[in-house]
Amino acid sequence: MRKHLIKVIVRTAMLVGLLALVFASCKKTPDTIGSDLIDDNNYINVLKTDTMQIECHAYIDSIGSKNVRFALLGAMNDPVFGSTEASFYTQFRFSSAGHLFGDNAVVDSLVLQLALSSLYGDTTSMHTVHVFELTDTLSSTEPYYCYSTLQSSNIDLANGYQFTPRLKNTSTIIGGDTITQPIVRIPLNNSLATTLIQLDSNSYSHPDNFKSLFKGLYITCDGVGQNGSICSINLTNNTLTRLQLYYHDAETPENPQRYDYYITSTENYFNHFDHDYTLGSPEFTQQVLQGETALGQETAYVQAMGGIRTRIHFPNLTLWNDSANHIIINEAKLILPAPSDIDTNIFTAPQKLVLVGLNDSTTFIIPDNYEGDAYYGGSYDATTKTVAFRISEYIERVILGRIPNVGLSLGIDGASYNPYRWIVNGPNASQGERMRVEVTYSVVQK
Repeated sequence: MRKHLIKVIVRTAMLVGLLALVFASCKKTPDTIGSDLIDDNNYINVLKTDTMQIECHAYIDSIGSKNVRFALLGAMNDPVFGSTEASFYTQFRFSSAGHLFGDNAVVDSLVLQLALSSLYGDTTSMHTVHVFELTDTLSSTEPYYCYSTLQSSNIDLANGYQFTPRLKNTSTIIGGDTITQPIVRIPLNNSLATTLIQLDSNSYSHPDNFKSLFKGLYITCDGVGQNGSICSINLTNNTLTRLQLYYHDAETPENPQRYDYYITSTENYFNHFDHDYTLGSPEFTQQVLQGETALGQETAYVQAMGGIRTRIHFPNLTLWNDSANHIIINEAKLILPAPSDIDTNIFTAPQKLVLVGLNDSTTFIIPDNYEGDAYYGGSYDATTKTVAFRISEYIERVILGRIPNVGLSLGIDGASYNPYRWIVNGPNASQGERMRVEVTYSVVQK
């Protein structure tokens, strides 16, 4: 913000300095110099407007989802956005090289334990989870996207296990571990545990050897009739997220043992999302699926999980660059209000939205973003139910022709690992505040 203010001050100082130079180079008194050219000695006019023309509409997005911050698991049936199912694919690594289970090892159980970070949606919803062993290898070089898939076995190792996520931090002792953070424990079929125990010592000599034989797991959930929720899972929290194999030696059954498999930053994993937008509200499906983009003038939408973004365009912006005057943008703030009746109980607001510039086929970081979040904005204000961005530099550079006037793309921060969705009033919203750009600018004759 300081950088922006300094620039405005410098520009004003340059104008004042130029006028002072003119005065100093003439013998006439300053009171009369230019009085026939500038009315009332008004050299700079400072004006405000919030009526800039805006065109906007929502569109379907896709995004890379490999090795992102959180894995997502769950299902929702949203009355506006339709249904969404979140799943993930992941590799594992052994916890110690050269481990030997012994010839007399007997499987007791196998549990997939996942560290829960947060929950989005209906906190009372029950999940039905399925776990399948991968038959395809996860590649370290493949750029996996939210729609990518891998082949897996058709045997459900979780047997349709059901659970209701709980986020309360309670101290629990499980197998000698004191658990103080939210987890979910999914019991798996012992057939996989038997396979892991029977691998030879060479399989446990190097992670690549192990991953070539046990390629990983695909974890998914059934859809839900209404509401539902999405769990955020910290896969690389090795204190909690583990595949735990419980076993004993046949000769000493009184001495149970456990061997763990982890997911680290060197393993490959990615999120996969399935959306059925045909189940959304009529206004939403008409805009997003049927291409009735004019509906975006009333309501716009954003959704994470490789879902929905909104294009925002200012079609008449280049007309500000006329032949007689130079426009200096002191401040331009894009205001994005939510509908007054938006549901924030089940569908809580995203902490932050993101705004990027559009070229014909790519996106770019707009110059205002480099000023830092405190100036740039993007955070949700729960009091006003709005998000605001300062886009002063972007507006001015479009006016000057230094940035193509293709528009901006609005989305949710961390869309590859966040489960949020949000609704924004368009520029012609019939109820509540409307989307708008509040501009303070100066007009200087060229």
